[in-house]
Amino acid sequence: MFKFICLQSGHEGRTTGSTGAPGEIELNVRIRNRLSEILISKGFQIQLVNADPTNAEIEKDFDLFLALHGDANIYGTGGGVVACIAPPPVDSSEEANAESRRIRDAIIGEYFKYSEIVNHPERSNRNMTEYYMWQRLTAKTPCVIIEMGVVQDAHDKVLLADTERIASALARGICLAFNVPYQLTSTTSVTETTTSTSTETTTTTTLPVEEDILRAKLGRIHDIIWGKGWTWTKINQVKLILPK
Repeated sequence: MFKFICLQSGHEGRTTGSTGAPGEIELNVRIRNRLSEILISKGFQIQLVNADPTNAEIEKDFDLFLALHGDANIYGTGGGVVACIAPPPVDSSEEANAESRRIRDAIIGEYFKYSEIVNHPERSNRNMTEYYMWQRLTAKTPCVIIEMGVVQDAHDKVLLADTERIASALARGICLAFNVPYQLTSTTSVTETTTSTSTETTTTTTLPVEEDILRAKLGRIHDIIWGKGWTWTKINQVKLILPK
């Protein structure tokens, strides 16, 4: 049976007040959108919301509400932290709170390993554990919030710019939490056309696509191409002309 997850991009839609760290809204939206694509491909049902969702968007029991944020550069070093809803009575049942902690721990175990952002659990604070959205969600909805890294930190900034790295690291944690296999590779079809003097034939070849290898070959070009809306097929065509 599918799992229903709500992904929130922190501060999105706000132009005054709590608008986040410099560059944070763009980061949150970019990662949320790619994470949703990965999770949908794994069989999850996804609801996307901004910083101030309508009641209609959230008046249901989700299997997880995940708030995505980036931290301000106030620590003198990079790093991230994952937290869950505070213990009741902050509008949560004991069962939902236990599930929140279980999912949080699964995300912690995968995210920091694969993103290479440093885990700083000591940075968890009341702004996270008593996040304003917790009181708007149903009591049965497990709640997790993540500061994915320090947006303007020299080390974290490079890693956070790698959309595939960050979104995949989060997806791994969510898949682990819900016992859904996370595949490292997928396939896509590339059509190659050859023309002879008498007939034109079309041959379809299925080529393997491994996300880590593709990222290594294209490097930061990958995010530029992805940001322009290129498909995986086009990215593979670019990959084919790159030197080995």
